Amino acid sequence: MTSQYQVESLLRPPVELLSAGLAIAMTAVIAGFHQWLYMPPTVAGTAATGFAGYGLWRLRQGFRVLRYRRRLGRLPRFALRRDRIPVSRRQLYVGRGFKWEARHTQR
Repeated sequence: MTSQYQVESLLRPPVELLSAGLAIAMTAVIAGFHQWLYMPPTVAGTAATGFAGYGLWRLRQGFRVLRYRRRLGRLPRFALRRDRIPVSRRQLYVGRGFKWEARHTQR
């Protein structure tokens, strides 16, 4: 992830959880049924360790996305009455703590 799009990449569904689940399932299959897959125990252990590491890495990434999305709903409430909104011909007031940039206009 680049720093420019780091926040935007956290606003998507956590697709990492799917690959993490598959990798952890493959770990269980290889570790439990390596003789049916005609794998020697050393190769099966190495493969299972690799899949487990990859699965845990993707699980951590998925939980990071979930944690970010869950915390979005915890922002403090901010409301203004209509007569309190600043009016100007030169600037547009869009709220507290929000900087309007060209990329927002493009969207």
